[in-house]
Amino acid sequence: MSFPPLILALNIIVPYSIGILGYLLFKFALMRNKLDLLRYFFKSYFQKEPLLKKLFSLLLFIGIGSGLTYILQIFGWEPDRFLHLALVLVAFTVIQKMLSPLPKTPVYYAVVSFACVWLAVQATPSISVFLSGFAFFLGLYLVVFVIAKQLILSLASVTLDNAVDVNGLQVGMIPAEQIVRVEQPDGTVHYEKQQVEFSSGQDDNIVISPDPTGLTTEEIAELQHLAAAGAFAEFGNQINVQPSIRFAPVISVGALLTVLCEGPFYLKLMQLF
Repeated sequence: MSFPPLILALNIIVPYSIGILGYLLFKFALMRNKLDLLRYFFKSYFQKEPLLKKLFSLLLFIGIGSGLTYILQIFGWEPDRFLHLALVLVAFTVIQKMLSPLPKTPVYYAVVSFACVWLAVQATPSISVFLSGFAFFLGLYLVVFVIAKQLILSLASVTLDNAVDVNGLQVGMIPAEQIVRVEQPDGTVHYEKQQVEFSSGQDDNIVISPDPTGLTTEEIAELQHLAAAGAFAEFGNQINVQPSIRFAPVISVGALLTVLCEGPFYLKLMQLF
């Protein structure tokens, strides 16, 4: 690998992720009631609508992974396994983000699903190769987006996020969750908290969602108005906000690793073993 920006990005993101994961595991080991985490994980994941979205995301992931692998083979580029996995994950995230503004209609799901299946079939010369590729991407999706992502997000929510009273919100605070307006069959409206998905798109029912710029004065006023009307009584009129992170030291460590290792740090680490 000889693309400096990509090397620097890997040397920033991977050590940071390892550090955060280590900290979360440490906090998990000290937790008194670990069942709360598992309860939160199953409650947030195994619901009908989120589960259907995950199944669609799985199909999209398999299609993108198969298509990207086929394209790399056409150009004769065989990146190492770690970089290959990273490229698949990046492509999946980018395409999900590009598709997010589209209205989620039955036609959308049908067209995208057909395209994913067509890509997966076109990228494999035989049934055995198709099944092995399907099993690989299925396992990767389950590990990264179910076990790792959902469990780590649940752990992070329990250990890192701070519950702040709506009346105590300040400009610039970043929510750690979405608050969604849900209309009931009888016409009444209630509000639910959900984890953020790239595929959620521009939904008018989303009251608030994590944004790097943080909450604005207008958004805080709207939240306080809803809280005063009793909309957030189920949450105790509290919203989880993300802790502030200083990225300057993280970037500095990544730059230092790039200079010392003269490439991706994990390659040097693998040489030691």
